Amino acid sequence: MLNLDIIKNEIKNFESELIKIRRHIHQNPELSMVEYQTSEFVIEKLKSFGITDIKKVGETGVVALIEGNSSRCLAIRADMDALPFQENTPVPFISKNDGAAHACGHDIHTTCLLGCAYILNKYKDSFDGTVKLLFQPGEEKGLGAKSMIENGALENPAPEAIFGLHCWPDTKAGTIFHRSGKMSASSDTFKIIIEGSQGHAAHPYKAVDPIMIAGNIICGVQNILSREVSPLESGVITLAAINGGNAANVIPKSVEIIGSIRALSPEVRTFLHTRLTEIAEGTAKTFRGNAVVEINKGTPVVTNDENISNLIKNTCENILGKENVIYNPYPSMGSEDFACYLEKIPGAMYRLGCGFENEKNYPLHSNCFNPDENSIVTGVLTLVAIADNFFKK
Repeated sequence: MLNLDIIKNEIKNFESELIKIRRHIHQNPELSMVEYQTSEFVIEKLKSFGITDIKKVGETGVVALIEGNSSRCLAIRADMDALPFQENTPVPFISKNDGAAHACGHDIHTTCLLGCAYILNKYKDSFDGTVKLLFQPGEEKGLGAKSMIENGALENPAPEAIFGLHCWPDTKAGTIFHRSGKMSASSDTFKIIIEGSQGHAAHPYKAVDPIMIAGNIICGVQNILSREVSPLESGVITLAAINGGNAANVIPKSVEIIGSIRALSPEVRTFLHTRLTEIAEGTAKTFRGNAVVEINKGTPVVTNDENISNLIKNTCENILGKENVIYNPYPSMGSEDFACYLEKIPGAMYRLGCGFENEKNYPLHSNCFNPDENSIVTGVLTLVAIADNFFKK
């Protein structure tokens, strides 16, 4: 059992190093599944903390094991990848890699887990369990968790449960945002390829116009959620791009529509897939064309385990104060591949407040996203305390 007063002082004394770690990762962002330098940096830091049981998982994943006084195992996960756009923040440690930016807080997630590793390893003789640290690639593409699982991250030893945190600029640093049950939506992508027949713009009756078909498909798809799904359920279909044709006097042969589907239940998810396909194919046929629908299944729904969620809530209320532990009344239609772990073992994710109290806070995935670094100490403390409390049950 850890002495939290001692732990708090240790984290505070280590804060300047944690900020250096975060700024290094922030300045050197790498995109999904190519986090080679980041994973090597993580391994180097873990070794400097005295941790020896470290393994590469796949190309860029890292797993480290800290063994305390019990073989019972708990996993903690942090993602490491950046987003593919240019950063636009006023900080002096702005990204040095053109076209890559840590605009979703993964640099802070990785730093918090490294800080947790430092503390747990230093006090492992007073710790009543074994912790498996998962430094995961590729969350933004929905590939990393699957890759970690396929490459044995949840084996030898197999953890009983898993948890992790995610930055949240809508609440201030020093707070957490939590909920049990459904937290984030499933996310799938689709492509609709509409085939017509090319012709002269002056003689549309001699052609089959795929742009006109696309317009009718778009209208039909918009009616799925408003007329075919209960208002008590949640779903989103976003048509994100439409491409076809390149000349003002030519009816093109084909048009392509791409987009995404999100849902908070497997049943609605399947229904949206089915109806999107039926409407696209049926509409195209009605107007003498043809449509092919390709749906790529991404991440499932993040469903937080009630027991782990309550553990997170109670632990954080004890160490942060009840006023700083905020209940999240609504799930998000955003997605998280943390859900893939939850299909294997129970677990939960919570939001780490990283907003400034009296400044403008930009949302996740904005090129202006700039989290308050005071959130790092809170992140490390909560990870350590939750892990410690898990083994008391």
